Amino acid sequence: MKHLLNVCLLALVALQAGAQALPRVAPELMGVDSHRLAYADSAILESIANKEIPGAVLAVVKEDRMIYLKAYGNKEVYPKTVAMDVNTVFDMASCSKSMSTAVSAWILLERGKMRLLDPVSMYIPDYQDYTDSLGRRTTIRIVHLLTHTSGLPAYGPTADLVAKYGSPNPDGMIEYIATCPREFKPETDFQYSCLNYISLQRIIETISGQSLRDFAKENIFDVLGMKHTDYNPTGETLERVAPTEVQKDGTVLRGQVHDPLARLMMGGISGNAGIFSDANDIAILVAALMNGGAYNGKRILSPMAVRAMTTVPRGLIGSYGRTPGWDVFSDYASNNGDLFGRNTYGHTGYTGTSIIVDPDQKVSVILLTDRVHPKDVGSVVRLRSVVANAVAGAIGCPPERVYFPYYYQRVGEFAEDAPITKKDIVMLGNSITEGGGERFATLTKTKHVRNRGISGDVAMGVYDRLDQILPGQPKKIFLMIGINDVSQDLTAEEIVSHIEMVVDKVRKESPKTRLYLESLMPINESFGRYERLTGKTSVVVDINHRLEALAKAKDIPFLNFYSLFAEPNTDILRQDLTEDGLHLNDTGYVIWTKALKKYM
Repeated sequence: MKHLLNVCLLALVALQAGAQALPRVAPELMGVDSHRLAYADSAILESIANKEIPGAVLAVVKEDRMIYLKAYGNKEVYPKTVAMDVNTVFDMASCSKSMSTAVSAWILLERGKMRLLDPVSMYIPDYQDYTDSLGRRTTIRIVHLLTHTSGLPAYGPTADLVAKYGSPNPDGMIEYIATCPREFKPETDFQYSCLNYISLQRIIETISGQSLRDFAKENIFDVLGMKHTDYNPTGETLERVAPTEVQKDGTVLRGQVHDPLARLMMGGISGNAGIFSDANDIAILVAALMNGGAYNGKRILSPMAVRAMTTVPRGLIGSYGRTPGWDVFSDYASNNGDLFGRNTYGHTGYTGTSIIVDPDQKVSVILLTDRVHPKDVGSVVRLRSVVANAVAGAIGCPPERVYFPYYYQRVGEFAEDAPITKKDIVMLGNSITEGGGERFATLTKTKHVRNRGISGDVAMGVYDRLDQILPGQPKKIFLMIGINDVSQDLTAEEIVSHIEMVVDKVRKESPKTRLYLESLMPINESFGRYERLTGKTSVVVDINHRLEALAKAKDIPFLNFYSLFAEPNTDILRQDLTEDGLHLNDTGYVIWTKALKKYM
């Protein structure tokens, strides 16, 4: 079974290898329990209910595969309400520091264009170093900017700067940073400062001869195929953007960076903020970082550069918990949660965004919210941490049962459908049910019929996916399952015991749902299509007798349609109703739906 899963997984990856986005695989196929991941869903939904955020997107990356990608709530609630979707583009705010500015700096560093110990004044004329009360001078170096140990103020007086220099005016911004008072001697303290990364932007632009936007696009985003990551987004990317804060004139910021310095002084292209991106693009970037700087055969950094960029430097700077580009254990690192390892790094954004990477487990958590919409009042500090804990708690916890890739593909499709409601009639089973498609609703002329068949499914597979159905308390469920269990050489007693577990769970968790237990269809071994069913005709008959007794004991209707499909006076599926000895053809489905009609 394990070998078969590996083959299927490799085939799935091979099919998607040509695509730029990360391959989507089920958590279970990467040794992660999706039921545990659902605790993150609950935390996010609770935050939405408490009006801390209007909505969110959560992505979990394991190695180079997307194992979880979900949208919650709304991407905007003003001036109209629009549902969130996984392709929503967010204002990444300060995550820009790591995603763009830091990575760009390290690209230049490993190309021999600069070094961490270079003085900032080497690239920005008139950039003042720290001078103490006795006139002793300490050089501010590039490493100090990257680790927020330079002594620069945390932010700048935006309104005063606009009044003095006009808007936008990047040169005026740099003039202010170059000469503003330094608040402590470099390396003696830590102070998170947007001015550090605006300084880095000017250094990158001076060395490269390009704007930060063009350099990052050419050397990071285009290389990796991050199609919806940019400063000052336009076109399709702009159309996907979630708006942020409502302005005094009633408009909302959409595609304009929320950060005041980045927007008003830097024209939207700023080292401290300004990147817009979506979960799929960020997933590619973190996959590249976890893979030593490359993804899909495209490299942005060397493994040595990635390790240095994401490791706390030795010496005094190391006590502050910042790497040259990322956060590890500073006071701003609560988004890492309590369970990820000591080498975990990440960053947060003021607008409500967060990136976490555990390089040892090769797991990344991307939580994108828009907490400043419609007003800058929401908080996600706690949410980030509890989501990280829920994800970490699912890693390395393979579920009790693991199924095949198509099972998880269908479960994923069901998750994207509208939720099951009290009006719905659910057709639940395997390929025979799935093959019914829209026939059940069309031929019975019944509304609200929801097909929940999965080809190849077994009784415990149905049991493990009832959490997609029972919370909606559906009106009725028609259950036919077990034939694939027969092909797995389980006894009739074992199979019916598994079906009983399904019945008991439905009755416990959705007591008002009317459950109908259907008999298995007969099979026709003469077709010779299914070796695993050879000699199993009598087992099907035995199962049906046991199911009838189970239904009587549980006081639920038993729909014994077996004789409708069997050759007269035999236990063999009629040849005119099948093409392969197992599945029904159109004529067979007409018979089935006519039999079901009076119950639906």
